Amino acid sequence: MKESFDYVIVGGGSAGCALANRLSADPNNSVLVLEAGRPDYWFDVFIHMPAALMFPIGSKFYDWMYSSQPE
Repeated sequence: MKESFDYVIVGGGSAGCALANRLSADPNNSVLVLEAGRPDYWFDVFIHMPAALMFPIGSKFYDWMYSSQPE
């Protein structure tokens, strides 16, 4: 793995990935995207089966349960 990068993006959400795509379009740029969480295993039915969508909610294994102040 490279030891230095031109850009480091923390978070691989929709904005982070879009930014990484735009920055990496220039072949002179090196981009690192950091994403937290466990690997997306192909055999995890709670992730890949739409009918199981509600089961991971509230589980510490899938949900970090961060909360914010009401607006």
